[in-house]
Amino acid sequence: MDLFIICFSLAALLYVLTLPFIGKRGKRAHTEEAPTPVYSEHFPYEEKQIAYNRMHGLPDDAI
Repeated sequence: MDLFIICFSLAALLYVLTLPFIGKRGKRAHTEEAPTPVYSEHFPYEEKQIAYNRMHGLPDDAI
């Protein structure tokens, strides 16, 4: 039982240490550039209000 615990903990540690090199984030970091954030012209609450207005057929600046 002790050997099982030791082997399992070593396997888990090895898995965690190799994640940056093998996992999805590791592959993406080496192949693609980091995405640049897209900033909106409006504040988040204005985005929600504009989406609501468009859904109900109102102009964007109607409050």
